[in-house]
Amino acid sequence: MGLSKGLLFIAISILAQNIIFIPVILALAVSGFKLYKSIIKDNRKENIKLEIIRHTLFSLVMLVLLAIASLVEIFVSTNTLKMCIKYF
Repeated sequence: MGLSKGLLFIAISILAQNIIFIPVILALAVSGFKLYKSIIKDNRKENIKLEIIRHTLFSLVMLVLLAIASLVEIFVSTNTLKMCIKYF
């Protein structure tokens, strides 16, 4: 198959969904760290509740984006790979 065709095949199969997946995971990590810092810094119950609600809503939005990334993996990546296999 050759090195260049193999690398192209791997890039097509992995790249599409990871364009969405990796930034979402990083954003969730940053949001969790900010939640931790706000809880440690400010011990008032009102502010902690607000930060937890804010983090939960952000996590739900990221969950939708992860679902979109999985749909991209299912539909777009597989169809792209099918078209790519025809050229190899």
